[in-house]
Amino acid sequence: MVKHSDSPVLVIGLGRFGTALAQELTESGQDLMAVEQDRAIVQRYSGEFTSVVQADATDIAALEQLGAGQFEVAVVGIGTSIENSVLTVANLVDLGVQTIWAKAITRAHGTILTRIGASQVIFPEQDAGERTAHLLAGTMRNFTEFSPGYALANISSPAALAGKPLRDLRLKDRFGVTVVAVERDNEFQNVFPATQLVEGQNMIVAGPTDQVDEFAKRI
Repeated sequence: MVKHSDSPVLVIGLGRFGTALAQELTESGQDLMAVEQDRAIVQRYSGEFTSVVQADATDIAALEQLGAGQFEVAVVGIGTSIENSVLTVANLVDLGVQTIWAKAITRAHGTILTRIGASQVIFPEQDAGERTAHLLAGTMRNFTEFSPGYALANISSPAALAGKPLRDLRLKDRFGVTVVAVERDNEFQNVFPATQLVEGQNMIVAGPTDQVDEFAKRI
C-alpha cells in the first residue's frame, strides 16, 4: 500500500480515482505532486494539494523535467486511455521509480501493466463492486479502505469461528487478516490472544484489501 513517509508521492491523473487518492494522502499529511494534462483540472486543484502541475505523462521528457525519477512511489490513476496508462507506467519504469501503483480498466490492461513493471495494479470499479456485494449479502456491515491496499471491515462472526481463542484460530496465518476488536455491550473492545468469538458478534477485521475481501467470502 501507499504508506505515509517523509518522501513525497507522485500522483498522475486527477480523475475520480486520482483525486480521491490525492485528497486522502493530503489529509493524512503526506506531501505529493499531482500531474494532470487538463489545464482546467490543474487550476481547480492548484491550491488543494502540495503541488499540482500540468504535463503530459506519456512524454518522458516532460516527466524528467518534473523530476519524476526522484520519487520513490508513484500512482498512475489514468483510466480513460489504456495507451496513455501503459506509456506513463513504462516512462516511470525507465526513469527508475521503485514502486509504481497503477489503475487498470480491465484484467488485460492490468496484465500489461504488471508485465511492463507496475508494482501493484488496482481495479477500483471491480473492487468496489465486489465489496458492495458483500455489504448487500450481509457478510460485511461496513468497509473502509483507509489506505490503498489496506482495509478495515465490520464482519459478523460465523459459527465456525466461535468458541475458540483467537490464538488457536490463527486467522493471520490462514487468511492474512487480524481481528482488532469485537463488539460487546454495544461497544467495540480490544481483543487478546485468549479472546473467544461469539457467533453473530460484530468484529473489526484488518488486513490487505484483497485478503479481507476473500475472508468475507469464505466465512
